[in-house]
Amino acid sequence: MMLDDLKAGWDSEMKKPVKHEQLATVLEILQRETCKLDKSIKRRDILEVSIALLLIPVWGWKLVYSVSLMQSVGLWVAILACLFIPYKLIKAKKVNVQKNDSILSFLLIEKVKLENQKKLLESVALWYILPLMVAIILITAGATVDSLGIPQLTLQLKIYYSFCALLSVGVYLLNKRAAKKRFKPLLDKVNYRIKEIK
Repeated sequence: MMLDDLKAGWDSEMKKPVKHEQLATVLEILQRETCKLDKSIKRRDILEVSIALLLIPVWGWKLVYSVSLMQSVGLWVAILACLFIPYKLIKAKKVNVQKNDSILSFLLIEKVKLENQKKLLESVALWYILPLMVAIILITAGATVDSLGIPQLTLQLKIYYSFCALLSVGVYLLNKRAAKKRFKPLLDKVNYRIKEIK
């Protein structure tokens, strides 16, 4: 119950008009929150980029020993996905806002950073889940082709695909939740302060 009281108190404090002498304190709190979030994003990006780049040689090695055209296509999709995912993560961190020492500039930069990360998480199905799922299906189904080039879906593969589908839905829902719970409230606070300054 105390945590809920603290959250309610914080929200009410953030919604009160701030005098100029109090603005520095409010901005310091906001800066601490965004700094903590930036560190979390940096850790996530380092992990995701490292895994993607380490998988490229594995997919390349498997490409040499591919047993079918379908599997080769799947491996190329996996390689391209492992290049695209780091690009997407790095691009989301770029901010094209004029930087100076003003409070408004700080808030505008934070707003763009938060909006980029929120959009990234909300669109995770298109740039992350879909390419990887297509690659997984093509690689595994391509490994079971018969002499006519038709994949033979076994019970094990069907169970594996079901597990992958459940995992994909879980990743999608977790990212949507993070966009809503972590980024939206902070973005609302930043927007409120920008509106107040203007």
